[in-house]
Amino acid sequence: MSRGSRRTNRARRTPKRLDSQGLQLPWVPIAIVAGVAAVIGIIVFVVLQSGSSKDTNAAVKAEADTSTAIPGQWVDLPAIYSGPYPATGGHVSTQVDYSAQGVDPPVGGPHWSGSCGEDPTTAPAFCGPAPKGIYREPWEPETLVHNMEHGFAVVWYNTDDTAIRDQLEALVGAALDDKLLVMAPYPEMEPNTIALTSWSRIDKFPTSDFTPDRVTNFIDVNERRFNPEHF
Repeated sequence: MSRGSRRTNRARRTPKRLDSQGLQLPWVPIAIVAGVAAVIGIIVFVVLQSGSSKDTNAAVKAEADTSTAIPGQWVDLPAIYSGPYPATGGHVSTQVDYSAQGVDPPVGGPHWSGSCGEDPTTAPAFCGPAPKGIYREPWEPETLVHNMEHGFAVVWYNTDDTAIRDQLEALVGAALDDKLLVMAPYPEMEPNTIALTSWSRIDKFPTSDFTPDRVTNFIDVNERRFNPEHF
């Protein structure tokens, strides 16, 4: 911006100022570039804010979708947590009672937030989400609920049948490059049981009902179906 204007017969020149080392700096062009950068920054901020709102709206719609065409049982999280997302997904630093959902493992709700590392056995308290991958040690449900908020599908299992476990690991491993997935044991679940979860959805069944198509179909439809933070 100019500090005033004067009419003069002399040709206009860019005012210059000596810096501390005696160099002449073109302050007016610098100020113009800085101003343009500031305007661009404001525009980008507004666009990002607008995109965030749209993502929240899409998440609310996905969370409330009761369609029977979507694999898994729908759980009414907004009714449990007194409103739609983000009311259904707060960060907490205490253990969470998910029993009101009527399903186990949970499919949403308050959850933990913080860096976990890649080993469930040495993870700090109240951390989440877990890095995507296949685990032989369990994560806390509060950790993996945060994964679901980030668009993940989670494969939980409680079985000593290594053939079933190996098949699950093969399915998940083949999809890890393209999908947001975690597979981990869940000892609190009934024996010989598999549960597939995403935000507001669960398909839980005995290992005797396991088929590869059932797992891949759930993952293909539900992974990133709810994805408010656009992962």
